[in-house]
Amino acid sequence: MRTKHLIPNNAAGLTYAARDHAAREDYGGGDGGGGGDPFEGFPDAVLGLIVSKLPFRSAVAASAISRRWRGAAATAPALDIDFAAAFPAAPRRRAAFAAAATAALAPPCPHPLRSLRLALDGLFDQAFAASAAGHLASWLAAAAARGVERLELRLPRSRLAVLPPSLLACTGLTSLTLRLDHYALPLPSLAPFTRLSRLHLASVSLTGDFFGDLLSHCTELRYLILEQCRIVALCLVGPSRLRSLAITDCSWTQESSLAVLEMPELRSLRYSGAMATRHIIDGDVSLDEVVLAIEKPQVKPREATLRELLTLVGNVRSLLLSPWCIEQFARAEEWLKVRLDRVRQLSCVIDRREEGALSIAPLLSNCRNVEELHVSVVPSQGKRRRCSDGECHGVPRSKGVTVKHLKGVRMQYIDESKSGLELVKILLKDAPALETMNIVPSMDGLEQAKFRRRVLKFRKSSQNASIQFCTAG
Repeated sequence: MRTKHLIPNNAAGLTYAARDHAAREDYGGGDGGGGGDPFEGFPDAVLGLIVSKLPFRSAVAASAISRRWRGAAATAPALDIDFAAAFPAAPRRRAAFAAAATAALAPPCPHPLRSLRLALDGLFDQAFAASAAGHLASWLAAAAARGVERLELRLPRSRLAVLPPSLLACTGLTSLTLRLDHYALPLPSLAPFTRLSRLHLASVSLTGDFFGDLLSHCTELRYLILEQCRIVALCLVGPSRLRSLAITDCSWTQESSLAVLEMPELRSLRYSGAMATRHIIDGDVSLDEVVLAIEKPQVKPREATLRELLTLVGNVRSLLLSPWCIEQFARAEEWLKVRLDRVRQLSCVIDRREEGALSIAPLLSNCRNVEELHVSVVPSQGKRRRCSDGECHGVPRSKGVTVKHLKGVRMQYIDESKSGLELVKILLKDAPALETMNIVPSMDGLEQAKFRRRVLKFRKSSQNASIQFCTAG
């Protein structure tokens, strides 16, 4: 094998050996002294940027590389301090972890800190809980002194794992995430965070007074995420610059309510899990994206609650619905009065039942201007029931739908059931503008080949429609 082409500038006498010798000369090693530290000339900002890309345990271990790396973690613009990840096999090294975190957050010459994540699961044991609470307060005070902008705080379930007053000293925060495991104490007022634009709260109890105080002081808030919170009343009254609201797997009291008033900039609503008892949405709110992944409630909701819920999806451009929400659109003729003419992208999650695929036919009749359709089939949790001649599980059979503007269809894990084939047949027949249809069958081998042959025999109203079969989602 010829290797001359691997050595650059060989004609000029520059070989790898000569290049390495020249490098040693540059760092003072040409006299046989063993060479100096190649990182000696690196500025603190470069070393800090390198360390910020490492896990906290690796960032601390980098100090053993050379004398130049000592204290490099203290110059990092972003720190991810996770106790469980730093000492997964030695949870008793809490004192060493606290000392390393203190050295990284409170150096003698502090550098600016943009992002900080503190995950303290396992740190608050019975013997170290009091010391851990003191360390937490000092760490947040040090982060505030360094002008932290993005903060994520994860606390375990402990009597002493409480939010310290030094948290409110971080007045420069633009993003705040609080993951508090069954936090029983009321949250303090977030009034000092006047620059806050993103707030993510998880596993806390919230009342209506908290949201009123939040919107009145945090006027720059754009994104609000509530995850697994216990909510009595969620009342958002503007004027506010809030653009996105996400409610994920929250629990509601018996007489709970969700009210959104005077939010002219609100464009996205993601609502999953359980639902509130009442929904009040101002008519001036114009949503572009709505995700209704609501689970079937244990107690049958009132008719007024269902009407208010379906009103949320009016005049949206992108819509995603869960199986239970899809059933509400197909219950009776009165629900067909909800018009969805602005919907351009429709995503449906349906149960794998005999009538599951056809359950979206009434919904498609309302979305006359839809251009993209995504259908995903999930295993059904209920018992499989037979279909009668005229009605299937309460969902009327549809002879056809009008989808003149439909251009793209993606169907994931569709099966060979009669309703699945019927939905494919309807879409191919009644979509004259269809361009592509991607199908991910739920079967393999010979069954998939049989399903493919049957689909390709269906009549297409669009001569340019391309049907593609994929093996993975």
